[in-house]
Amino acid sequence: MIRDPRKAAVIAIGDELLEGRHADTNSGMISRRLADLGIEVVEFRVIGDDRARLAAAFYELCEKYPMVFASGGLGPTLDDVTREAAADAAGVKLVRDESVVAELREWFARRKRDFPESNVRQAEFPDGAQVMRNHNGTAPGFRTWIGGGVLAVLPGPPRECETMLERELLPWISATCGHGECFARASFHLVGLAESAFGDRAGDWMDRSANPRMGVTAHQGTLRVSLRARAGTQAGAEALIAARAEAFRERFAAELFSEDEPRLAFVLGRELIRRKLTLTTAESCTGGLVAELLTEVPGISAVFREGFVTYSNEAKTARLGVARELLERHGAVSCEVVEAMARGAAAATGARLAIAVSGIAGPDGGTAEKPVGLVCFGLSVDGVVTSRETRFPPVDRATVRLFAANAALELLWRALPD
Repeated sequence: MIRDPRKAAVIAIGDELLEGRHADTNSGMISRRLADLGIEVVEFRVIGDDRARLAAAFYELCEKYPMVFASGGLGPTLDDVTREAAADAAGVKLVRDESVVAELREWFARRKRDFPESNVRQAEFPDGAQVMRNHNGTAPGFRTWIGGGVLAVLPGPPRECETMLERELLPWISATCGHGECFARASFHLVGLAESAFGDRAGDWMDRSANPRMGVTAHQGTLRVSLRARAGTQAGAEALIAARAEAFRERFAAELFSEDEPRLAFVLGRELIRRKLTLTTAESCTGGLVAELLTEVPGISAVFREGFVTYSNEAKTARLGVARELLERHGAVSCEVVEAMARGAAAATGARLAIAVSGIAGPDGGTAEKPVGLVCFGLSVDGVVTSRETRFPPVDRATVRLFAANAALELLWRALPD
């Protein structure tokens, strides 16, 4: 039985990660899944394909933590040195597993491909290591003991890494760790609340010693809040989660849009479909992004009537009936114009709901009166038209457009009629 694995480290391996040619998506995925087992990742590292540096890191981290997880560097070429580095850190030699060689040859034969002899390297493991099967590729993973900890090595391709983690490694961890503390989890997705304001309202719920422990992550105008409770029994952990979740729902009722689906567009789209509420969009600065997010929802064609991208003033007049005098007097980025856009879109399609967006995404086009980041929204609900304006930070064009699109979705979500 391994030591109580409540703390862990994760290493992402590869020159391409250090050079920025590829993003490391494995480490976050591994950390999230370990959290479900009550294992806290307290250190991330990214290391290139350097045998000596990898060996040193493996040894150092296995001395600090009961479990260390690594992904990458298990390919068949000579620049893939994770196996050798693990053997160096463990003080053992690499040994070939002939059963794995046979599996690799069979893998290629099934695909009617010649077997490259270089792939034999993928059947070499530190002496004494436990092999983990790769269900989606040719690079097996392995577990090996280094000093006082266990090093678990997974392949780099995300699909292979995730499948091996789920099917080979996590079950072994659950079985090997025995019956220690039990854990229960819950998550909530909020909109219309800044992270700092959330922290103020959450209060001592966010204390690091609290049980359940609470974490929050901001993402494009929404917040993901996670709860993790621990107790001596599963029933005890679940009771702690249930009590805090009930209180959480009451405290954040106005902002809570989901407890499972993180995408506001999907929650909104499903509600539109369920309530049979027809919708149209009229967009300027977002260029159809609101419609794009909504039309990712399966079945949305039952209620989504049409999306207008009226970028120019001429298009606003021709397609939505916005008066030229209104545009000249107030400008395209104004509450008066977005109200006219929403009204025109609803009239043109007969939709019960219409959302209009017009703003200054930048980097140019702003003035002292109407700076970059200013976005106006018009909303028509069964013929009743309202508007509002918001000033987003002028970070960059893409970010302003994305924040504007998500704000439009929030307006629609809050305005849903019965």
